[in-house]
Amino acid sequence: MSDHKYGMMTVKEAGLLDETLLGLKEKFGEIRFLEIGTCGGATTRGVYQRAAEIGCPVHCEGVDNMAGYCLADPPGDYKFHVGDSMDIWSEVKGAFNLLFVDGCHCVNHSMCDFLNFSPFVVTGGYCLFHDTAPNANGVQGEWPQNHDYAGRPPSVLGVRAGLQKTGMLQGHRKDWELVSEIQEGELMGMCLFRKLLPLT
Repeated sequence: MSDHKYGMMTVKEAGLLDETLLGLKEKFGEIRFLEIGTCGGATTRGVYQRAAEIGCPVHCEGVDNMAGYCLADPPGDYKFHVGDSMDIWSEVKGAFNLLFVDGCHCVNHSMCDFLNFSPFVVTGGYCLFHDTAPNANGVQGEWPQNHDYAGRPPSVLGVRAGLQKTGMLQGHRKDWELVSEIQEGELMGMCLFRKLLPLT
């Protein structure tokens, strides 16, 4: 794992995000980025940096239940939504061409973050999930997550299971398609999906 302009990502993962942002510039002429689970804001800062490198207009918004996870000295148009992503989604307004799901990694949040926030993604836009890699048995290892700060008991990593339960990984959905997958060990990894149709 490397800590670089996007925060805690591997070099390959950062490369995929670099390519995706360049593709958004070419396809849409702008980057409209919504991040679920901002942590320290490193990924969003990296998106602003990448947009400056490629000369692309950018607007970013973030969702996290910790007020301290808002960007320090954010750009004037940055919006931060404080609250549990399962509850706060109705406060998000507008359209985005990249949704980055990296919040609570339990199965339920992974599924609900996709189902609640993906309608904000324009057709032709993307949804990028972090920490999706399977182990040798095709499932994710069990890394406990401590959610005591939110008044919840610990949960285990379940992003991949969430993707399977929504039919995303198996190609069962007509509205989204898997574009790229990176597998890095039993924890890291990314799945990039493209929105083909509005959810009906």
